[in-house]
Amino acid sequence: MKAKKILLILTGGTICSFTTPKGEQAPDVERAKTLIVQKFRESDSVYRGEDCTQFDIVSPLDILSENMTVLHWNTLIREMKTYDFSAYDGVVILHGTDTLAYTAAMLSVILSGLSIPVILVSSQLALANSEANGPANFKAAVELIANGILPNVYVTYRNEEGYGRTLTKTMYVHYAAHLLQCANRSNNFYSCDMTPISTENAVFAGTQSLGTKPLLFDSRFNGLFACVLKIDPYVGLDYSKLSLVGIDAIIHGTYHSSTVETNPNIKDVDCTHYSIIHLKKMCDQHTPPISLFIEPYVKTTYESTGEVLRAGIMPIKDLTSEMAYVKTLIGCSLGYRGKALQAYLERNVNNEHLPALID
Repeated sequence: MKAKKILLILTGGTICSFTTPKGEQAPDVERAKTLIVQKFRESDSVYRGEDCTQFDIVSPLDILSENMTVLHWNTLIREMKTYDFSAYDGVVILHGTDTLAYTAAMLSVILSGLSIPVILVSSQLALANSEANGPANFKAAVELIANGILPNVYVTYRNEEGYGRTLTKTMYVHYAAHLLQCANRSNNFYSCDMTPISTENAVFAGTQSLGTKPLLFDSRFNGLFACVLKIDPYVGLDYSKLSLVGIDAIIHGTYHSSTVETNPNIKDVDCTHYSIIHLKKMCDQHTPPISLFIEPYVKTTYESTGEVLRAGIMPIKDLTSEMAYVKTLIGCSLGYRGKALQAYLERNVNNEHLPALID
């Protein structure tokens, strides 16, 4: 078999981290690029030999993923524009866990239509730690590419679920467009259609990504602008304290019933600035008006949600919160506003709409 040629992109994160003299974890992609390949060569993978797999390694970023910014994304995008993807059978990207779901969502949109698979890999512990799942996640990604997974953007990650004697370790493959952020106090990742795969030799057919020309290489796309504000609802949220300077769109979260505060209704006290309707008026006063969305949204009979919709606040349906933010960011960077932006969010770019929520 001809050796599979894989482009390995290192961005930092725990998977690229080592212990400093201060006893802290810090990224060092130069050391990580050697160690990750070494551990794969020493694994039991049927593709561990150099006659089966070859790696070209680049490192456009060297940061902990909690420090990821839109500017860092633009650095990654700018560097990826220079890569000759036609020379490879697949791409593996090493990335930290903290912002993994956001970067995965972004890449699933801008790389849709790429002719080879792209797989993001993280680790809950540094590679030098024998308990780290990073080497296993990397091994699974390489095997999926070698076994012919269809071109799309994926994430491989081994969850450890249960306690003590009931602890189970299961490797999953996720579509990057559906990945959810890892919850607080957890090291596990989930998505609506996550699929368990073998830890001996990972095989998954996958789904071909949509389109033929990735947005990455579209002349209209020159990078991302940090112009979207993401707000989560909580008791006491005061919209009058927000600055909307430089904002083109707002993604406003909802409570589990697709509700958000609309009418505080406290006798003899003006509390209108706690209502999302007040935020809508603030958005409308801007020139041009700021697009205001709520998500997640499912059809509901609550009066408050009805008030939101009657006020002209637009719902986002069937996207993860991470994808809703990222796709809005991309849409604004392409120049969409208002109803045109809403239409872009509803458009199917790369099967990003959640199948479990489609009516």
